[in-house]
Amino acid sequence: MMIRDYLMLLSWLCAVQGKIGYFWHITDIHYDPKYSTQGNAASMCWNTRSSSDTERIRLDKKLAGEFGDYSCDSPWALIESAASAMASHRGGGIEFVLWTGDALTRTAGMSAELRLQCLRNLTDLLSRTFKEQFVFPALGHDEGVSFEQLAVVWSQWLPQEALDTFQTAGYYTIEQRSEKYRIIFLNTNLWLNTPYNRNLEQRTDSIATDGTPDPFDQWKWFESTLDSARRKKETVYIVGHTPPGVDERESGALVLSETHNAKYLRLVSSNADIIRGQFFGHWHSDTYRVVYGDTGQPVSWIMMAPSISPSTPGGPNNPGVRLYKFETSTGQVLDYTQYYLDLPEANKNGKANWIAEYSMLDYYELQEITPNTLHDLAERLTQSNDNAFVRYYAANTVSLSREVGQVWGCGGPLNGACALHHYCTVTRLNPESYNECFSSYAYPLASMASSTTPLYLYLHLLVLIAAELLRNR
Repeated sequence: MMIRDYLMLLSWLCAVQGKIGYFWHITDIHYDPKYSTQGNAASMCWNTRSSSDTERIRLDKKLAGEFGDYSCDSPWALIESAASAMASHRGGGIEFVLWTGDALTRTAGMSAELRLQCLRNLTDLLSRTFKEQFVFPALGHDEGVSFEQLAVVWSQWLPQEALDTFQTAGYYTIEQRSEKYRIIFLNTNLWLNTPYNRNLEQRTDSIATDGTPDPFDQWKWFESTLDSARRKKETVYIVGHTPPGVDERESGALVLSETHNAKYLRLVSSNADIIRGQFFGHWHSDTYRVVYGDTGQPVSWIMMAPSISPSTPGGPNNPGVRLYKFETSTGQVLDYTQYYLDLPEANKNGKANWIAEYSMLDYYELQEITPNTLHDLAERLTQSNDNAFVRYYAANTVSLSREVGQVWGCGGPLNGACALHHYCTVTRLNPESYNECFSSYAYPLASMASSTTPLYLYLHLLVLIAAELLRNR
């Protein structure tokens, strides 16, 4: 074969495979401008004490670390280190950045002016980090400023068409016309199970409740946008803050109302042929979900990236950021690499060394990322002869040390009840189906449970057993 033939073959193979691109996913920064290394790590890491109090805390070794603490939201040093790591680990080939909300601390005491200034500071940091890329933000529930104010702050990244819907209702779409894929950004605050108005200012008459079938017309817009993508033969990414489903950490975090949760799953299922991925944050953990069709077949998947903030009501985790590899012409996700910071080590050494935690394909021994392979992975979580659950559980808290992690989640040795709980959250995306999944194995698990099974799992089993008995009366 002549050199010209080789070149033609190479050109053809490249055209078939498509261009390979990358995008970052960051979420739940929870920046706390009041964080202080002189603050008490046992409370909120604010320095609100006298010099004598600070000296006592120092002697007790309870001072907050330079890069954060498992009990507190993120200091600026941690956020800067994450930005620096993203710039150094993948300087080229980045197509865009997904930023899925909860930029600011959950603690009280921040005025609207301070919150807005903190959002400007974060936006400026990301703009300097990604000078040649667009950062696409999705609203969390802890931004605490109006749509109009955020539209001004983020106008450098969003085209006018996106700003038109964002400044009115907090949702928008980005169309990559040359590559034939589209990104849909949802305002999941409108679908929460609890009335929420911190980012709606005076528009409390329009907040989302079960009695509001389509707050701010987001459902109408969402369906219309999917229809438009189908007509144009585009593939779709869906991006938001709060995902559908059950929180595997049972942290008490806000979830979608049952009505909106069910409607979302139906819409995704009916449009699964054009949806190439769904990306969310909110739960701070490293996990995923599988969406199933009417006949029970896996049709789509959802990835939840872990937070930059090391603190969450459901238990701590090491800070993480995620880099996806994808085919730009089809939107097909090929792999991702999870990066993380060992927080105690960073505070001890005074240096933030962000490293690769794992690559999904290698870590879970997958050939590709599809609904079927992720369904198969979920099935492996409950198989005692497979190490998939051990790996999943380690990744779930971003390689949290055993000394810290043993008081959370499964607590101590892993067991069948814990694996089943995670399996059911991955594969059952509404509370009723989750309860049915878990309670169907309640009797055998209860009889086989060892003395090392945590008390909360026994109680969880008893509650589900009682519910099943009442349902069958």
